[in-house]
Amino acid sequence: MAGAERLLCSLAGIVSARVVTDRDGQIAEIHVLATDALHPKQVVRNVESALRAGLGLEVDRRIVSVAQVRAADAAFPSPAPEPAPAGPARTPPPGRLGFADFDARCDAMQGATCRVVLRAGDRQFEGTGEGPGTTQGRVEAAARAVLAALAEARAGLPVGLEGATIVEAHGRTYVLVAARGLQGRRSVRLAGAAPLSRSPEEAAILAALQATNRWVDLPHARGAEP
Repeated sequence: MAGAERLLCSLAGIVSARVVTDRDGQIAEIHVLATDALHPKQVVRNVESALRAGLGLEVDRRIVSVAQVRAADAAFPSPAPEPAPAGPARTPPPGRLGFADFDARCDAMQGATCRVVLRAGDRQFEGTGEGPGTTQGRVEAAARAVLAALAEARAGLPVGLEGATIVEAHGRTYVLVAARGLQGRRSVRLAGAAPLSRSPEEAAILAALQATNRWVDLPHARGAEP
């Protein structure tokens, strides 16, 4: 599906696109990294229209996930920041889950593991995740750890990981995380993106939180605390 990806990347506002096919060669997932110049729903409509007009492909809009970055960040590569000095993690607003800490291990034979600590006020919640012993596996392990911590913080929270991947766009590297939540009887596609500047795990954690935090705070997310 390289042709479809090239077509999507030519659309206004789209920085990068990844098309995933099933065993039959049919499009199963489309992950798009876009600037904030257009509303995500408009990006999805543009994707549908481009594939229909350019390649004669009909896709269900529900398989398209959109993660957004600021237009300035996507257009102008910037050097990776220096590592932040050691110190206590910044406390998020009361009730809002924020990133507190993580530790990770990766071995080519035993695979990658990651433990993530999230904080809400003075409470902490931990989650662990695993993946293959590769850079991609490190990203997946960290994203799974975030969702596990969310499940601990919000008992019964109906959200699961659909995928986590690394993409290159305009000289920069990003981590994209796609998840799916449950709103009543309807599933909701969630997506987040973060620049990979220091470690795959940190970028995946921030992308996973971007994908889920606003949705988790909404009253329709089952298990959300009042």
